[in-house]
Amino acid sequence: MLRGWVGLAIAMAMALALSSCATANAPAPSPRGEMADMSGMDGTSTAPSVAPVPTVAPATAAAGVKTGAYAALRVFVASESTNSLWVLEGGATFKVVGRIEVGRMPHNIAISPDGRWIAVANRMGNSVSIVDPIRMVEVVRVQVGHQPHDLTWHPDSKTIFVGHEHDTFIARIEAGTWRPLAPLMVSVPQHDLAIDASRPNDLFFTVTNSDQADDLRVYDLTLGKITSFKVQDVHDVFFTPDASELWTTSSGFIGVPSDRIVVEDPATRTVKQEIHLAGAYPFHTMKHNRDGFFFPPAGTPMLVSDHRGPGLLFIDPASRSVLSETKLGPQPFHTTYDPLGNRLLTTTNADSAVRVIDLATRTVVQKLDVPAPHGIVAIGLP
Repeated sequence: MLRGWVGLAIAMAMALALSSCATANAPAPSPRGEMADMSGMDGTSTAPSVAPVPTVAPATAAAGVKTGAYAALRVFVASESTNSLWVLEGGATFKVVGRIEVGRMPHNIAISPDGRWIAVANRMGNSVSIVDPIRMVEVVRVQVGHQPHDLTWHPDSKTIFVGHEHDTFIARIEAGTWRPLAPLMVSVPQHDLAIDASRPNDLFFTVTNSDQADDLRVYDLTLGKITSFKVQDVHDVFFTPDASELWTTSSGFIGVPSDRIVVEDPATRTVKQEIHLAGAYPFHTMKHNRDGFFFPPAGTPMLVSDHRGPGLLFIDPASRSVLSETKLGPQPFHTTYDPLGNRLLTTTNADSAVRVIDLATRTVVQKLDVPAPHGIVAIGLP
C-alpha cells in the first residue's frame, strides 16, 4: 500500500493542476463533524494533470504588506458553500467588498508570514489555491492529495505544508514557483498542522481516520524523522502564545463534545498534563504562519473557540483556567486579529456569520453575513 502512495507522491511532484481538475465525485464531509470520517471512500487519489497551466497568470509578484502604519484592514474568509473567499475591509466598521473564486469547498486558509500570499485548502477539490491578497486574484491552483484540510507556511515563507484527511503524505509547495516539492511520507492521514518560528524544523501534525495509536506526531524537517507523542483522541494542535507548550484539543466532531485538553512539551516530546474545561468544548486557536499577519499583543489570553458555549474562550495558559467567554453564534471556528481597532474576527459556520469582537471589552460590536465561513486571515493596507 505504501508503494502506491509513493507512486502518487512522485506523480504529484510533476505538475500543477488546472482548476478544472478538481475531483467532482469526492464525497462531502459529514454536516455534523468538522473532523469527519469519510467512510466508504475507496482510498485512491486522482493523479495531478501533467499540464502545468495556472488558472490566472501572475502578471506581477504580490506586493506584500508593509510593517508600518495601516490605513485599513483587508480580511479574507473561506466560504465553504460558495467556493470562494469573501473579502472584507474595515476602518471603524467592516463591510464586504468582493469575492475571489477558488476551488471546491475552501476550508482552512493560511497567510504567509511575510504577508505576500494566501493559500487555500480546497477540501473537496483536492487542490490548494494561491491568492494574491493585494490584487485579489487567484494566481494558481495546485493539485494535491485527497481532502486537503489544514495547511501552514514555514516561518521563512518559502514553503507551504498541506495535510490530507485521506492520504498518507503531507504535500509541500514551493512559494513563488508554486512547484510541488517531494512530499513528506508520514504513513497516516492528517488533520491539523502546527509550526512555530521558535522550532522551525519541527512540523507537528495530528492523526485522523486511522486506528493507529499516538495521534500527535512531529516530523523533523532536518532529519526526516517522525516522533510520536503518547496521546490519543487528538483533534487540533497549537502552541501557547509564548511557544513554550503544545496544547491539543480532543474529539473534533461537532456532535461529540469533549472538554479535554492535553498539554505537551514540544522539546522533550512528552505529555505534561491533562486538563478539562468544564462546560466547554475547545476547538481552535490562532496559529502563527496560518491565521493572520497580525496577532494580539503580548499578555493577551489564549483565544480558543468553544463549540459548547458557543463562543470564544479567553484562557490563561499558566493557570489553565478560563478567564471569560464571549458568546457567539453556533459552531465558531477560526479567529484573526485587527491591530487597527484592537479587534478580533471569528467565523461561526452554522449561522453563516463573521463576528467582530472588541478585544478591550470582549464584546461583539459587529456581525457580517458570510455563507458557511470557516478559515479567516487578515492583512493591512497602506
